[in-house]
Amino acid sequence: MNTLFKKLIVIYVSIILIGFLVLTYTMSKSFETYFMKQKEKALIEQAKSIQREYAVAYKTGVIDFERLNFEIQALDRYLNTRIWLINRNGNIYINSRIEDISQLKKELDLNEIERVFNGEIVRRKGYIRTFFNEPVLTIGYPIIINDRVVFALFMNASIPEIKKTISDIYKIAFISLLFSTIIAIVLVFLISRNLTLEIKKINDAVKKIAKGNFQKRLKVNRNDELGQLIQSFNEMAGELNKLDEMRKRFISNLSHDLRTPLTSINGFVKAILDGTIEKDSERKYLEIVAEESERLTKLTNDILDLSKIESGQFPLERVSFNINELLINEIDKFEKRLLEKDIDVSINLSKEKEMVNGDINQIKRVIYNLIDNAVKFVNVGGKISIETKYKNKKMYISIKNTGEMIPKEDLNRIWDRFYKLDLSRGKDKSGSGLGLSIVKEIIKAHDEHIEVKTEGDWIEFTFTLESK
Repeated sequence: MNTLFKKLIVIYVSIILIGFLVLTYTMSKSFETYFMKQKEKALIEQAKSIQREYAVAYKTGVIDFERLNFEIQALDRYLNTRIWLINRNGNIYINSRIEDISQLKKELDLNEIERVFNGEIVRRKGYIRTFFNEPVLTIGYPIIINDRVVFALFMNASIPEIKKTISDIYKIAFISLLFSTIIAIVLVFLISRNLTLEIKKINDAVKKIAKGNFQKRLKVNRNDELGQLIQSFNEMAGELNKLDEMRKRFISNLSHDLRTPLTSINGFVKAILDGTIEKDSERKYLEIVAEESERLTKLTNDILDLSKIESGQFPLERVSFNINELLINEIDKFEKRLLEKDIDVSINLSKEKEMVNGDINQIKRVIYNLIDNAVKFVNVGGKISIETKYKNKKMYISIKNTGEMIPKEDLNRIWDRFYKLDLSRGKDKSGSGLGLSIVKEIIKAHDEHIEVKTEGDWIEFTFTLESK
């Protein structure tokens, strides 16, 4: 029972058998009732015919009992039904078969005879053991002449004969069940084999993914749930491949960003210790060591902060604050660097709404990182634009700068930790490569949205905040 095929076979065959048993029981009752009713109807119709024949003979005044007896015997053979014509005293007037009927009066129910003579049609299932070894369906029908019951006509049909018809139907149903089961087993085999092959392919691909082969993909050739599973597998493999590439870049970039300051620190400290650097120059190189140490500290703090934000261990302290004032305060911190690069700064702030809701310290960090990024990569003599706009209960904060264009294929990757564009490697000596990753995670923690786009000479970052 450990294969899909066996499980499907058991399930399908069980369903067929249970369904067949339920259907058989229900149909047996229905068929038995139906055929009994049909037999009753047929007997009553023949009884009416006999009554009409007797009535015609009575009206003409010529009653040919021999002819009537012959017709009743013929009807007996045709319907396989024993017919008696009985008077009010229970005596057999006409019998459809030649046999000893001396014991019949003992078997007859005089109460039933009385009911027939009262004009009632009697129906009964049971035994008349003197003449029948099996149960019979008995119909008692009044023969009425001039509004008076003159005879009671009793017609007895064998119930096993009726059940034999039902049994024949069961045989047909059983043969149908047998063929249905065989067809079901064949279909289940074909379907399960196809499913098993597909599942085996997925299983083999998962094993390869587990071993680190994130390039593995499966061909989607189905439109059902299994096809959706294969599609989801391919998407998962793609995401794992991206994560693997990100991990490799992370290790490479982290190694680079750690090695550079550590090499400087190690080199200068050794030079000071072995006396290569003169005494009057030691302070200068110690200051460089201090700067590189601060850079390492900032890198470490950024990694820890990003980890806390992503794991939800960095709770937000939401307050209402003036976004325009915050922007102006942050841009003032860059005054010296802006003057050094002769940058033209334009500020266009919303007057309709100024108050937003969020963690002011974290939003200050977002704005600082975005402005810092703009100042680093704006071209000398270039432009930086800061703008706020209120729309649909949201404040849109935009920070953009002119400068070298970012290739479209790199736009979405700039949010990756330690990801640096080739064009930034020579310009960003102090950056950790985590600034934009931290920015995105902070905005994400606020349940807000941030995007980057290029248009002409401009590179624009826009994020949203809930506006009060």
